[in-house]
Amino acid sequence: MKTCLSILFVFTVFLSNAQNKITLTPKGFEPNPIVGSLPQMTNEKFIEGTQLWAQEFSQGEADISEVTENSMTIDALRDNAFFYRNLGETFFHKVKYRIKIFKEGNRYSLTFQVTEIYAKKTLLKSAITDYLTADGKPKDGFQDVKPSIEKTAGIIVDSYARYMNNFR
Repeated sequence: MKTCLSILFVFTVFLSNAQNKITLTPKGFEPNPIVGSLPQMTNEKFIEGTQLWAQEFSQGEADISEVTENSMTIDALRDNAFFYRNLGETFFHKVKYRIKIFKEGNRYSLTFQVTEIYAKKTLLKSAITDYLTADGKPKDGFQDVKPSIEKTAGIIVDSYARYMNNFR
């Protein structure tokens, strides 16, 4: 029994460390790009794989632009990207996000930003940083926004990393 628990603990530590930590700051998501490794592939294969991931992950709804020989920009929507609670009711919001990906050798760098926020189908005039104070703490009533949007961003970034590391 102790052996099984030890193995489970080790796997849990590896899995938690394997996820990309992406942090929301008062100025948006960290300006430093997330850097990851890629298997050996040509730039053409990188572009092909990234485009395939974008279309599969967004279920065909991604807009791909600014494509060069080793980079591109992806804009897509994510339902239920973050939430907050008010008077016992939970409010979920959809976001439009932008990922800029650049390949150099066997590494990629990726930046993530939220460009639009929707309540159901209505575009809101707020930015994701409007839910934070100047020191990066959630404003009153919006404690769930920061962890929920960071989790969503982490899921998106991790999905890309897994896809590209298995792309052949």
